[in-house]
Amino acid sequence: MQRHRFFIFLMAAGLVMILNGCGGAVLPPMEPPPLDPAVEAALAELQEVSNLSDSLLVSDLVFTPAGETERLHGATSCGRTKCRTTVLGNTFLTYGLNPDIDDPDFEGLSKAPVIEGRGFVQYRGVSLGAFRERTYQREEYEFRGRPVKVEIDTDILSYEGWMQYSKFGGQINSITNGIVQIGQTQRDYTGQRYAVGTSIGQLSETNPVEGNATWEGVMVGGRIGETADFGDPVRGDATLTYDFADADVDVAFTNIRTLPIVQVPETYPDMTWENLPVKNGRFGGGFDDPTLEGRFYGPNHEEVGGIFQRNRIVGAFGAQR
Repeated sequence: MQRHRFFIFLMAAGLVMILNGCGGAVLPPMEPPPLDPAVEAALAELQEVSNLSDSLLVSDLVFTPAGETERLHGATSCGRTKCRTTVLGNTFLTYGLNPDIDDPDFEGLSKAPVIEGRGFVQYRGVSLGAFRERTYQREEYEFRGRPVKVEIDTDILSYEGWMQYSKFGGQINSITNGIVQIGQTQRDYTGQRYAVGTSIGQLSETNPVEGNATWEGVMVGGRIGETADFGDPVRGDATLTYDFADADVDVAFTNIRTLPIVQVPETYPDMTWENLPVKNGRFGGGFDDPTLEGRFYGPNHEEVGGIFQRNRIVGAFGAQR
C-alpha cells in the first residue's frame, strides 16, 4: 500500500529521515556544488562513525506548525536502528541509521543536499562543527487515481559532535518551500519547523565495571522557546559520573550558552540529572521525568552519549573517559 511520504536526508547527522507522505517516482536530484575541503574532511570523519555504529537514539520532536507559535510534541519510539515520531496521533517522521536500499520505509529516497560548514573545533576532546543543508524533493506520481506533485525544500541547521565510537547532534529544520498538489487540492507546508536531537554509536550493551568513573564532553542543542529565539544554537559542558557500586550515573550540563553566531548571546541555567539507573549500558528514557536518555558506546565504554529536552532546549550530548 502506498503511503504519503515527504523525505529529508541528513548527511551531517549520518541518518535518513522521511517525512510521511506518498512514495512514487522521483525526479533527478539537483547537482550540489563542490564541498569545501574542511567540510569534506569533517563529513568523512562522521561517515566513519556511521559505518561502525549499530545504535540510534532520537529525541521526541518539538514541532511548530506554519503560522503558529504553539509547540507540539511528537513522541518518538526507537528500535535498534530505526525510530518513528508521531504528531497528533499520525506518523510524522521515520529515521533510519544506514538504511538498506531495499527497506520499503525509504523506497525512492532522493538526496541532493547543498552542505555548508563552519566552526570546526576540538573542545573537551570532542570534534564539533555546524552544518547547514538544503534538501530538495521533487516528485510526481499517482495516488488513488489522482495525480500528485510534490515540491519540498528544507533548510537544516545542525550542530554536530563526534568522537571515535559515537556522534551526536541537535537539528533545527525549516520547510522553506512546501507545496503538495493532490488532484485539484493544494497543501502548503511552508514555514513548518521542527527541532530534534540524535545520538548514534557503537553500543557497549554492558555497564562499566572498572576504570575511570568520569566522562567529559559537550552538549549541543537548539532553543525551542519564543518565536524570536527558536532555533538559536547552544553549547555547554557535559560531565557524567558513574557509580560502580550502585550502577547509576549523574549527568551535569554546565557553562551553557548560545553560540557566537547569535546576535545577542545568552547564558542558561545548569541542568542536572542524578542517580539514573544504568542497565545493559542504557539509562534514562521517556520525556516525562527524566527528560534524558543515554547509552554507553565503544567496546570498553570509552564514550557515552544521548538525547535530552529541558529548559526549552532540545539536543544531544557526547563525552569520553
